[in-house]
Amino acid sequence: MKFVHTVLALAAGLSVAIASGESPSVRRLFRRNTTPSDVNGFKGAILLKNGQQTSCEVALMRNTYGFVAASCLDYLDKDAKSVNQSTIYEVAISGGNQVSYGTVMVSRVTPNPRYDPKTFANNLAVVEFTGNGGRYEFVNYIASWRPDWSSMYYVRRSMVSTMWNMPVVAPYTESSEDLAGCARANRLFLQNQKDMMCNKMSTPSPLNSTCSVPYGSVYGVNGVNIAIAALYSHSAIYGDNICGGNVYNYYTVMENYVHWAMSVLKTRVPVYHSRVAEYTENMNPEYTMTIPGQPSDIDGVKVVGGDIYRIKTEEVPKAEPEAKEGEKEKKGGLSIPAIVAIVLGALLVLGLALYLYRKKQKGKLGELSRVRKWWMFGGMGNRNSQGPPAYPTHY
Repeated sequence: MKFVHTVLALAAGLSVAIASGESPSVRRLFRRNTTPSDVNGFKGAILLKNGQQTSCEVALMRNTYGFVAASCLDYLDKDAKSVNQSTIYEVAISGGNQVSYGTVMVSRVTPNPRYDPKTFANNLAVVEFTGNGGRYEFVNYIASWRPDWSSMYYVRRSMVSTMWNMPVVAPYTESSEDLAGCARANRLFLQNQKDMMCNKMSTPSPLNSTCSVPYGSVYGVNGVNIAIAALYSHSAIYGDNICGGNVYNYYTVMENYVHWAMSVLKTRVPVYHSRVAEYTENMNPEYTMTIPGQPSDIDGVKVVGGDIYRIKTEEVPKAEPEAKEGEKEKKGGLSIPAIVAIVLGALLVLGLALYLYRKKQKGKLGELSRVRKWWMFGGMGNRNSQGPPAYPTHY
């Protein structure tokens, strides 16, 4: 039981009262022992839109700002350059152990300018909020060096009305099998594995227990220390069943976007890494993933992201598998049997026309039976014309 409480405490997100007193270029959190009582010091948050809970978790950095997936915001344009300001954004903050720090209004959202809504590249935004007027002040750290992480904790936070559920936590260690499947299903991951995490893990949706959904956030574990490392980005679905089908879930690693966040916030962002000489920091505020060329999607795979709670199975368009050899004619034009039938039909019509022409030339058209003449020369449209014989004897 002690171990379970410890895992829950770690997975809820490390918080301390003040930031490190070290210089701006070296912001480290020193190791300390973790106990079950620390669970009340761990913070988490989720994004609300128009008063509704979303599946989008917020990676808190302080009590006034954090990261959120850019795909969780509403936009006025398909290129996701103009945020819909009519949507009411709020952040619900958990103080840990089902303690609520209340819900605060969002004052500004800033999507990464290099966010690509088609591929979900650079799928992060900075969200700023009021922080309850300083009533609850805290600092959360972003895990800033991936080699630190001996393992990961995948976390799903949720609420019932205004009450917090205990976070759902799943320890995970990367496997080559998962990574290979993730790369086959998504070209963005294939080209940016250092910036993403992926696996097939899921947990029952708090809004619909029959539907499995991805986890909301990922924490990197370094000995007895832990810090939030990644946020859910998108899913690659074989077919159209997002609720427990053949689905790979992808998460954006935040460490390379810290200096972009600093450029937005005009302040330092708290980060954690171990005290090792090998540590290097990405100081480029314009960092971007490699965006796949066209086509960016895999045949037979549909990619979805954003608020997964609002995506229903019937709303996911079916992704058609790649046509096999011999089936492509059906999609691109007439099949071979159809072409043969048309050619044979044309030859028969041509043969009949030549036959009639020769008969007319020889003055033998009169030898045709009454039935033939009735069908050929409009007897069906002439009410006064004589019909075919009741018992035709020959054609």
